[in-house]
Amino acid sequence: MLAALVLGLAVSAPQCWDVYDGALRHSAAASHPAFVSYDERIRITEDEFPLVRSRAHIDYRDDGIARVLDERYNFEPLVTRHAEPGPPVIGPYGRNRNAWLPQDSDLPVIADVRSEGAVTCTLAETVMYKGRLSHHLIFSGGHVDDRPGVKEMWIDAKTSDVWKLIVSGPVVFADDPGSKTELADFEVELGYVGPYLLVNHVVWKCRRHEFSQYATYFAEYTMNAFSFPAELPASYFAQKTVAIP
Repeated sequence: MLAALVLGLAVSAPQCWDVYDGALRHSAAASHPAFVSYDERIRITEDEFPLVRSRAHIDYRDDGIARVLDERYNFEPLVTRHAEPGPPVIGPYGRNRNAWLPQDSDLPVIADVRSEGAVTCTLAETVMYKGRLSHHLIFSGGHVDDRPGVKEMWIDAKTSDVWKLIVSGPVVFADDPGSKTELADFEVELGYVGPYLLVNHVVWKCRRHEFSQYATYFAEYTMNAFSFPAELPASYFAQKTVAIP
């Protein structure tokens, strides 16, 4: 879902892309905990009727592996690279961070080159978001509407922290995992816990064709009780994946 942040999107309005690039450089240079442990509350409705209510505990490792204990599966450990609804941190991830960090070199920088493309970045407005003056970026054109990717971002005008983003991503329904995935807009909110900027609230909504009609699904995830263990047993992340009904 949030790996779209590491994509080099096409250039349009230099000011907007400068804000975007600054946010990625800031995220790449920020401190990243080796492990993040947290609790999650999950609520999903179908046509406004309760469908899923669950609790989960997640241990996330910085290489992208997560150990999930979910009430829906009797808290049996599930080791995965696809924690629901996504990682507790935003990208760039892993080795991709290095591409956004200053490189040691005696050679002067004579150009900043981007590939031309169809995606447009628009600096829509500067607004107060949760008490912080923030730039609102909107991405359009290309395949923004029909492929996974970043659609909007709210970036702190002073610190370059990302406070909120909207990304499109696939939703796979457990009752028919082989069916065509639906794209939904994930609204992702972040906040600081100690020195770390973490995802603490996510919602998505999508429509699904069922027989001769459509059903509307809404999901909300709330993350809390964050902690940052210095170490976790390697066995935590080597367990077999449980069978999900």
